[in-house]
Amino acid sequence: MFSGVYGVITTNTLDEAYKRRNGPKRIFAYNVPCTYIVAREKTFFKHIMEPMTAGDRFFYEVIEEGKPCHLYIDIDVDLETYRSIDVHMVKDMVCGHVEFGLREMEIEIENILVADSSNNKKGSLHILYRLKNKLWRNNAHVGAFMRSCMERRVKMIPEDYEMWHMFVDMCVYSRNRLFRMTGCTKKHQNRIKLIKGQEFNYENWLNSLVQPIFPGDCELIEANEPDGSPAVYIGAKTGQLTLSNLDSTIKEKLLEFTRTISSVRGISYCPFYRTWSINLQTKDCIFKRGRHQKNTMYVVVYRDDQTYRMKCWNEKYPCCIEGMQEKLALPDTVKKTIQEYMDFPISPSVNID
Repeated sequence: MFSGVYGVITTNTLDEAYKRRNGPKRIFAYNVPCTYIVAREKTFFKHIMEPMTAGDRFFYEVIEEGKPCHLYIDIDVDLETYRSIDVHMVKDMVCGHVEFGLREMEIEIENILVADSSNNKKGSLHILYRLKNKLWRNNAHVGAFMRSCMERRVKMIPEDYEMWHMFVDMCVYSRNRLFRMTGCTKKHQNRIKLIKGQEFNYENWLNSLVQPIFPGDCELIEANEPDGSPAVYIGAKTGQLTLSNLDSTIKEKLLEFTRTISSVRGISYCPFYRTWSINLQTKDCIFKRGRHQKNTMYVVVYRDDQTYRMKCWNEKYPCCIEGMQEKLALPDTVKKTIQEYMDFPISPSVNID
């Protein structure tokens, strides 16, 4: 479809794209299943991407393993489930914590780009931090920085921590991640990713890419994991199979089970702890043995041993703060669904956002 134009090469696999690349060329991806495109940046934009109508641009940047990149964040809000949540309110919370972390590292921010592809069903923001004279060594270090922000600071504020878990995709820091580019959409969704106030042209598009092809004289910076260990990629190759985007079958099974306890407000998955948090509607507290005015109960589901326990959001009463019900086994049907999904092989080259 695209090969033969000004030296452009197309392949069906990422490995082949790496092998056939020669010179200062990028690897892009088109649609799913992916066609990989090897081309110079200007050739790709001027002769492939720009001539297409926006609704047909199903293009992704390949954030290549081991190469320097900018700090990037992916925020998604299901507006059909969470109608009262403003995605820009989530952005302000997340950026506040991220910028605090950068200040702690004495890192100066040069520019912040916010790309929006929201519609009435989904709030979707991609945020790019360009730092002054600095790049992250690779996106594993970006992931380690984000996880450290979450565990060391956000965790201290329960409301922010819950919102972060629900709406910030922490699984985008994987090997060879496919990240949707400015001016592009996902097939059949017609949600064009654009930066407010910016014309869609070559210079602005190039400036919004996560990974510069030439790092120049920038200092390469690093981050450790929250426990102080070296940064690692999230994904199947590191043995950390993540489920941030819940398989619909698992979600349905978990919701079906927890609705036998109470009506459900929402569900989120935490890759770091490998747990699901399912917020309930009920204010009847098993620890207080009474009803709260505001706070509700929630269920924590543990992926590794497929158990669960009840907990309470209330921080006023010691019995709620310290309340820790014994773990109980999940129903066999739920356990089976989780295990089957966890056994399913995932290719890191088709992680798409």
